Amino acid sequence: MSAAKDNHASPGRSWRDIRQEVSAPAMSRKGRRRQVIAWLKAAALATLAVVVAWGGYLLAHEWISNRAALTTAVHSKPVRDIALITDGMLTQQWVHGVLQLPRSASLMALELSALRDKLLANGQVRTAVLTRSFPDTLVVTLQERTPVARVQAGDESGTTRQLLVARDGVVYDGANYDKAMLAGLPWLDGIRLVRAGRGYAAIDGMSDVSSLLSTAQLQAPHLYRDWIIVSLGRLAERDEIIVKAQDIPEIVFSRKRDFYKQIAQLNAVIEETARVLPGPVLRSVNLSLEGQVPVQMLRSPEELAGTPQPAFSFPSSAQRKDSKRDL
Repeated sequence: MSAAKDNHASPGRSWRDIRQEVSAPAMSRKGRRRQVIAWLKAAALATLAVVVAWGGYLLAHEWISNRAALTTAVHSKPVRDIALITDGMLTQQWVHGVLQLPRSASLMALELSALRDKLLANGQVRTAVLTRSFPDTLVVTLQERTPVARVQAGDESGTTRQLLVARDGVVYDGANYDKAMLAGLPWLDGIRLVRAGRGYAAIDGMSDVSSLLSTAQLQAPHLYRDWIIVSLGRLAERDEIIVKAQDIPEIVFSRKRDFYKQIAQLNAVIEETARVLPGPVLRSVNLSLEGQVPVQMLRSPEELAGTPQPAFSFPSSAQRKDSKRDL
C-alpha cells in the first residue's frame, strides 16, 4: 500500500528538485601567475602614463617660464661657423665684421631679429634671412641691391666720396664691386641728398631713371657707354630726364613716353648727322615731344652753310618692332 503511494507520488518530481550546489574548482597555479602578471602590466602602464604626463607638464612649464635657460642648457655649443648665401658681392668676412658674434655665443641664444637689423643697416643689403642650422652653424641668406648710378657726397670735413644709388633710390656705400663696372655707371645730378639716420634718404624718381638706363644698356649699349651725367633737376616739375653724353651736351627724355621709342629716335638722329656732318655737331636733342624731335647744332648757321643737311626720318611702330635688334 505504501509502495503504491510512493509510486504514485514519484511522477510529480522533476530535475528542478535536484540540488544544484557545486563547489568552484580551485584556480590553478598557472592561472594565478597570469592574473598577477596582467595586474603588474596594468600598474606599469598607468605609472608610465603618469610619469610622461608629469614630465610634459614640467617641460612646458620650464619652456614658458625660463626659455632662455632651457635652450642654453639644451644647446650650449658656441657658434663655430657662419654660412653665407648671397646673390651679390658681399663676403663671409664682411658678415663676420657686421655681426661681431661673441666667441662663446650659443646658437639658440642668438637674437636673430637684432642681427638681421645689423645687416639691413647697410644699404647694399635689400633683404636678410637668418636661420639656425644645428648644432653650431648660423646661415645668413642675403639679397643685395644693384647700383644703377653714382653720386658724389661730401662729409663734414669737406671730403667728397663716391656713393652708389640703386633702382629704388637707396643711397649706399658699395663693397667689393668691380672698379671697371662702377666706372661705367653715369653720375647723378639735379638732386639733393638728405641725411636720414646714419645714411641718406632714398632719391625720388629713380625707378624712372633706372628704366631709362636699363633700356639703353640692353637695347643700345653703344649709346649708353657715352652717357656721363643723368640729371633729375626737371623730373618732378616737367617729367624730363636730362642726359649729358660724351658728344652731346643735352639729351632730353620724357618719362611719359616709351623709352625704347625715344632711344630709337636718338639713334636715328645721331646716325644721320654723323653720315652728313663730320665730328660732334649736336648740342641738344629733345625727345620729349610726340611726333617731332627738335635738334640744336653746335655750329652756327653760317658755319653750316653750304654743308649737306641731315634729313631725319623715324621708323613707324611696326618698323621699330622689326628692327629692334638693330639698335
